[in-house]
Amino acid sequence: MKRFPPLLARGSVLLLVLVVSAIVMTVTVSFFNYFGSAVQSGRFALASAQALALAEAGIDTAIYELNQNPSYLGESETALGKGVFSVSVASINNNTKRVTITSFVPNSTNPTATKVVQATISVDSSTASFHYGIQIGQGGFEMSNSSRIIGNAYANGNIIGINSARIEGTAIVSGPTGIIDGMDINGDAWSHTIRGTSTVGGNATHSILQNTTVVGNVVADSISNCTIGGTAKYDTRSSCTVTGAITIPNPDVFVPADILPLPISEAQIDSWEQAAEAGGVVGDQIYSSGVRTIGPKKINGDLILSNTAELVVTGTLWVTGQIILSNNAIVRLDASYGSSSGVIIAGIDESATAGYIEISNSAQVLGSGSTGSYIILLSQREMGSNAIKTSNSSSAAILYAGEGQVEIGNNAALKEVTAYKLKITNNATVTYESGLQNASFSNGPGGSWAFVPGTYAITR
Repeated sequence: MKRFPPLLARGSVLLLVLVVSAIVMTVTVSFFNYFGSAVQSGRFALASAQALALAEAGIDTAIYELNQNPSYLGESETALGKGVFSVSVASINNNTKRVTITSFVPNSTNPTATKVVQATISVDSSTASFHYGIQIGQGGFEMSNSSRIIGNAYANGNIIGINSARIEGTAIVSGPTGIIDGMDINGDAWSHTIRGTSTVGGNATHSILQNTTVVGNVVADSISNCTIGGTAKYDTRSSCTVTGAITIPNPDVFVPADILPLPISEAQIDSWEQAAEAGGVVGDQIYSSGVRTIGPKKINGDLILSNTAELVVTGTLWVTGQIILSNNAIVRLDASYGSSSGVIIAGIDESATAGYIEISNSAQVLGSGSTGSYIILLSQREMGSNAIKTSNSSSAAILYAGEGQVEIGNNAALKEVTAYKLKITNNATVTYESGLQNASFSNGPGGSWAFVPGTYAITR
């Protein structure tokens, strides 16, 4: 057997030991490096989770602070738990804000982790679009004795004018049998039948035109006893003067305007009632002098103001009985509403007796004093009933009676009326304001700020 010299054998063993030692050292160093990295990663993950929890706590803080102080704008480096957070609040509109929270763990100077989150918060509110000075259901409306609508009018029933009634805008009657009769219209007119109308200042679109002067153009199936200042498209003609070009037969088919639903749903009314009731329930509110503040509240009874009494509304009101305002009484929104509008509801759903509203003798219903702020007086009195009456130089913004009749007379002044049926008489005026297209109705200062689902986002 071949033998290695002792020195060579010892050298081989030493080499083997060195190789094994190097391997062990490499593995050990790698292990400790991995362990250290894992520890570091674990620490960062923990700090990141803590930073996110801090940021979300910052959202809760912002909501709490806004409910205590609507003017709250944020805060800087508030210490909480293992770190700090800062809050920034930006207004989107009067009822909606965007909050941005930046959090640091353990501090902002040398942070292990940082998170930035955003969310939208808002108070309970809704937006109702009033696109017309007058929007009336199938009951239609009647105007008489120099009454005026300064704006556009839309009706699912007929429009009837008597004794110099005038619409200073466009008049539309929907449906296949709609009628505009005896009305002086400054703008366009659109109805199946237009007859007995003094003047249409714009264009007229209809199936039948009778006894009317049209300044603009006409598109019709039949025209008779008329004067047309522009062009005319028609199938048949009798005793009509046409200044512009004539097209016979009429190549266009009359298409009636759509029957429009009224702008406020029953679900929205229900939510306003719930907001009012959440503020508590009181009995009759009857005042003949002084200034009172109320809201949100359910008034289980009547609201009656007279003789210069003033009511400042701080939240949605639901009056189960009737509302009577007379003799210079004032109802106005609290200034904290800003540009938002408020709601006062009268009656209960489908009641034939409760929910009557009357405003007379220079009584006023006012917004907060800011542009775009209004009060809507809403009657739930059932179809066919006299729901709201205004007269004798009284003034209000929005009257709403989705199932009842509204009467406006004797120099009363309004900004918008929506009802099943309407009568306007004796120099009463409705003057539409463009801000009513997207009026925001808030439950008022008593409403709570809350997180808007679906708006939470981690931006860093």
